[in-house]
Amino acid sequence: MRNLFTFLQDPSLVCQFQAYFGVEKIAEVEHVKSGSWIATELGEDCLDMSKKIDKSKDVTNNILETAQNQNGIRSSKRKEQDNTNQNDKGQNVVYYKITNRFWYHLFILGSLLGHEAWYAFVYSFLFWNVDAAVGRRVILVGNFLFYIGQGLKDIIRWPRPPMPPVVRLEQRWEAEYGMPSTHAMMALSLPLSVILFTMNTPFNSVWITIGSFWCLVVCCCRIYLGMHSLADVVVGLGVSSFLLLFTIPIAHYGDYFLLSSTLAPLVTLTLSILAILCYPGSYQWTPARGETTFIIGGYFGTQLGSWLGFQLGILHLVEWPSPHSILLPVFHQSCLGLMRVLIGLALLGILRAVVKPVSFQTACYFLNTDKQTLMQQEFHLKNKKKLIADLFCKFVTFAAIGFGITFVAPLLFQVLGCDRPSYWTEISLA
Repeated sequence: MRNLFTFLQDPSLVCQFQAYFGVEKIAEVEHVKSGSWIATELGEDCLDMSKKIDKSKDVTNNILETAQNQNGIRSSKRKEQDNTNQNDKGQNVVYYKITNRFWYHLFILGSLLGHEAWYAFVYSFLFWNVDAAVGRRVILVGNFLFYIGQGLKDIIRWPRPPMPPVVRLEQRWEAEYGMPSTHAMMALSLPLSVILFTMNTPFNSVWITIGSFWCLVVCCCRIYLGMHSLADVVVGLGVSSFLLLFTIPIAHYGDYFLLSSTLAPLVTLTLSILAILCYPGSYQWTPARGETTFIIGGYFGTQLGSWLGFQLGILHLVEWPSPHSILLPVFHQSCLGLMRVLIGLALLGILRAVVKPVSFQTACYFLNTDKQTLMQQEFHLKNKKKLIADLFCKFVTFAAIGFGITFVAPLLFQVLGCDRPSYWTEISLA
């Protein structure tokens, strides 16, 4: 078993996967021993010149200068594109080219399927256009699994595949640890939970098709982009499968309690705060805790909105006919669904634009500091004020977005005449 695990961790497997799908490494140029590395793509105008690259700094500099003048280079680190000269002597460079654009764009799409904006869209779509009971249970499952996955990263603390030999095409999550892959965990748990909670509906086969494609593309993209080893992905899928055995029943049977109990918001808020405070620490700062916080905040907001609707009598139980008859949409319903998405996303954008600066300023007030001072500081474990302000801002902002998804937006749809009436009767009694 250990030999198998060591084999799956081998970065050469990632290199072989990248090469098979069209990522060709041209050269590794080391300016500084033990310095940081960036991956830089050689554009079409530079492919002929790329063959001349060697360890000579002068040759490399000439090629870089020529390529930059021709706009032939793209760096995988956006900051390098916008703010710095890519011929930075303090950084080592891995040059590569993409020989198959289809796979490149497909796997970039797969990476976007793990972005928080995509999660917000999927969760809101489930509430507004599919079934609110499904949405509440799916987001509870996702919240739990994401927290466990991110926590395991900072407990295990295994690094991502090294560059070189791997070509790392993505920089967004580079500061996080790699084991397990939370992209893989969510790519399995989110579609699978939707499939299980919409079982016996007319278009369950559609969810199975979409979910299978989603999971496959996301898992493959993590290897293609050089962000995870095969072991990271396999363990992520395994952990997710195991946790789903417990979280699916909990979400299914706990939904009505979370709506009907007067203590539900207090319980959810207390557990959310404890989860953030007790998040597994690391000896260095990583963005994992912040990303976990906004997922927790988003869940609390959606739960609070649903609970408030139930307590006010807007969301109510209907015994007959069944509130969970999810039907295939006709043209008119599809148009209304599109209207709800466009109006709802605009509302969420406004909420984020308003709540985010206000919450950050509020945190600064209670911490007795000013916004500009915190903004200029770097994230560090010893910089408690910045960490607290950041976590508070993320939690409150995404809680507001979650509240908007389940309470404000449905009421707005009702006022505008594009609501889905069954939304207010979708309650699961298990």
